[in-house]
Amino acid sequence: MRKRTTTALATLAAAGLLLTGCSGGGGDGSAETNENGDLVINGEIIAPAEVYEAAQSEGSIVFYTGASEQSESDVTEAFTEATGIDVEIVRLAPNKLSERVLSERAAKKLGADVIRTSGEDLVAGFADAGVFEPVELTDDISSALIPEATYDDGLYYSSYDRIYSFGYNNQVVSEEDAPKNWNDLLDSEFAGKSGIVQVGAGGSTAALTRFQLDALGQDWLEDYAANDPRIFDSSASLTDSLARGEISVGTIPVATAYSASLDGAPITIATPDEGAAAYPFYLGMSASTEKANAVTVFVNWLLSADGQKLAASMGDYPVHKDMPSPTIGDVELPAADTEFVHRASLEESLDNLESDAELWMDIFGYTG
Repeated sequence: MRKRTTTALATLAAAGLLLTGCSGGGGDGSAETNENGDLVINGEIIAPAEVYEAAQSEGSIVFYTGASEQSESDVTEAFTEATGIDVEIVRLAPNKLSERVLSERAAKKLGADVIRTSGEDLVAGFADAGVFEPVELTDDISSALIPEATYDDGLYYSSYDRIYSFGYNNQVVSEEDAPKNWNDLLDSEFAGKSGIVQVGAGGSTAALTRFQLDALGQDWLEDYAANDPRIFDSSASLTDSLARGEISVGTIPVATAYSASLDGAPITIATPDEGAAAYPFYLGMSASTEKANAVTVFVNWLLSADGQKLAASMGDYPVHKDMPSPTIGDVELPAADTEFVHRASLEESLDNLESDAELWMDIFGYTG
């Protein structure tokens, strides 16, 4: 697994960027079939002819996801445009998604055809419970993935690394007063006006907590808690509150904030000098699916150059080799091999998960 450390980068606010416009990549109408009938997009074979033909007859697939609804809507719309296969999204915070998946699996009524979630403990629980069935990747896709993207011999995959930073409401906070670094969140100006998602919400908040303790220190976290932030149950609810101006600043995944800004939310994201947290979103086919061909097309597309360029355009780090660096509007983030973000290994994440959560809840006086 990759471990990246911190490098300095100016905030998007300092660059004067208000995150508006349209996301690019993916679903560009370049799909075609070759002489064998294989589905080809941007020169990559996404599905053999027999798989693509069967997928088109299977109908829509159900996609359980812990990622933001806005970004997943963009993804599924691009996929449908490229392949003609419809996708129904069921979105829950990763911890709630895990509860639903495991309870449905135990009752032999799992409604998902494909699942995407963050959280090393959550995805390991899915694997142990027999939730996943291996997906057969085409040679073009499997050979293009970085080694760290494949888990349990292909039982599931990392589909991208997402970045967790913080943002502010640019209608409430002026550019001059905007927080640019994590230490700025400790300013009394933001006392009672900031927000954070509780540590147990999923892999994203676990990764954020690990970064904050490792890079910023326990004293920083205690000082931040003393500044009386509002605690939310999910990034979606925090984003809504930030967009409405109920809080001025809040910790937020970059892709979530960017998607919200494209829908008109007045949110600007910071890329602070102290760094940011990165965490993978894992992807696997449900062992209960009766639409394995359609899911195979979907998973191969998500991991293809087409799908990964779309992920990069939302600020996520691709797992497909030779992809462009992530962008947020007109700002390009550092390349994956630079020391921009903090990324814990799966083992480090699992080793610290319980103790980090207990410490966080003690510091914030949070009982759930």
